[in-house]
Amino acid sequence: MFDNIFSRAIECLEANEDLELVEIVKSSATGTPRKEGAVMFVDLNAESIGTVGGGNVEYQATLHAKDLLNKKESGEKTYNLSQKEAENIGMVCGGESHLKFTYLTNDEKSKDIIKELKKKNESKNTVYIFGAGHVSMELAKILKYVEFNVVVWDDRDNFANEERFPDANKVICEPMENITDKISITDKDFVVIMTRGHVYDYIVEKQVLNSKAAYIGVIGSRSKNKVLREKLIDDGFTEERIDNVLAPIGLPIAAETPEEIAISIAGELILFRSRLEGRRKVMEENKLVDLYKERGVSI
Repeated sequence: MFDNIFSRAIECLEANEDLELVEIVKSSATGTPRKEGAVMFVDLNAESIGTVGGGNVEYQATLHAKDLLNKKESGEKTYNLSQKEAENIGMVCGGESHLKFTYLTNDEKSKDIIKELKKKNESKNTVYIFGAGHVSMELAKILKYVEFNVVVWDDRDNFANEERFPDANKVICEPMENITDKISITDKDFVVIMTRGHVYDYIVEKQVLNSKAAYIGVIGSRSKNKVLREKLIDDGFTEERIDNVLAPIGLPIAAETPEEIAISIAGELILFRSRLEGRRKVMEENKLVDLYKERGVSI
């Protein structure tokens, strides 16, 4: 899990195993698979914790990190791939990555650097999952792996607990009516509604529609969501606001099992996160904007 790389790094330092921290501080939009802020830690055996994108750039960065680590030094380096060089190593296109290398040892300064990185990680997009059923369990695992913060909410203590959701950043067991009293959903956050029934879906959706959420999605059939829509219109919500709710949710991959459904939903959340990060061009090139227009969603 992504958060664990920071804990593992500190454990290494406390075991007197020095590390070299590698960070992407600047990258081209098309040439690198990881964005700015991605990190990995490299030890003296050139073993890494985390990733800055894989491929030849990561390989070369790992070798450079090991060299700096042997010298107990820090530094910076830019990796620039031409179109031809990129094709030779199997990349789609060229690009540039500027990486920062920081020597870390078993002292408070190094640990503070790692803690600050962890803090930045925790300020990422949060996905609030309402409902703690089978799909929610699988979704929480996947979302944690692809670097979302995950908060799970249910009103049943035998469902909403850390044993059932070990990968969640937080698990809340409270009545569904109490959402606005307990959390503040920002314009960087995502809401996934998959409670145990229409009544609870409605209770949640009615509250989160007033939030600034970047994404609101409701699991279930079109007929179920049609009923919810009519109730919300009766409550005074505009059709324009309701139209920006994804219902049903998930990319159309003919998913059936909880695991498959979770993957389809996670894919959609990654897509919307990309939109927030300004990667709309990728979506347009893959005709994904047209797909959402067909679903009545402005993207």
